[in-house]
Amino acid sequence: MDNTYEASWKCHWGRDVIPAPAGYYDWVHASHVLEHLPWWNTVPALKEAYRIIKPGGKVTVWVPDAMTIIKTFNEDPDRVLNLEKDWECGSGPLGTINNLNPDKDPWVYMNARIFWGARPGELGQEQHFHRAMFGYKSLCHVLKRAGFVQPVLLERDLGVDPGHGWMEVGVGAFKE
Repeated sequence: MDNTYEASWKCHWGRDVIPAPAGYYDWVHASHVLEHLPWWNTVPALKEAYRIIKPGGKVTVWVPDAMTIIKTFNEDPDRVLNLEKDWECGSGPLGTINNLNPDKDPWVYMNARIFWGARPGELGQEQHFHRAMFGYKSLCHVLKRAGFVQPVLLERDLGVDPGHGWMEVGVGAFKE
């Protein structure tokens, strides 16, 4: 499902009804998607995922961990530089949206990880901006508000999804 690329179904998660029958899927996996929805659509989006999952099914959600990003910057900005050494934060001409951090400023990296989330040059920028931020506790909270139970911190399964490295958090939960 996607609203911008070739996909089987097109809809805006959190605003539209997902075009799938209730109780159809065993598992919904959302990796670095939820943060792109406006924060006020977080619970409606997760309720829609809940609707299409079978009883006993699961949801796994991965997002940037805003708490870890901010804490890491606050404790040691140089550590952020080391962790982000391979992320150019854009690589286009200096001073353009495609290169926002030519000086490798840790403050810029922190802001880019929390608010940006864009892929320079890919179908424009605005659709990729982050519109919500989470940490482990807040992600558990919104999953529970959507009806899920037993939220648990996940470890990344690289066979399912390579993820985004040091700055992410994943939570899994179940539908009773």
